[in-house]
Amino acid sequence: MSTAKLVKWGNSVGIRIPAQDLKMINSYVGEKFEVSVNNDGGLTLTPIKNSQEGWLEAFNAVADAGQDYLLINNDKDEWK
Repeated sequence: MSTAKLVKWGNSVGIRIPAQDLKMINSYVGEKFEVSVNNDGGLTLTPIKNSQEGWLEAFNAVADAGQDYLLINNDKDEWK
């Protein structure tokens, strides 16, 4: 177990998390976290996942399966 330190950051307070702890949870500098307060007065940090995470893999799977066709009428006259 390691320790973290609260530090002054402008008009706010930040927390310094050791780099080895970030590596253990596969997080990176700049990643956003949801902060919640526990019943015992502690904090829980939960990574906010990118809403588009996994899209590339899903698109590639559709393309590889040959299902990447348009689902709308491609009649260009309709768009004039």
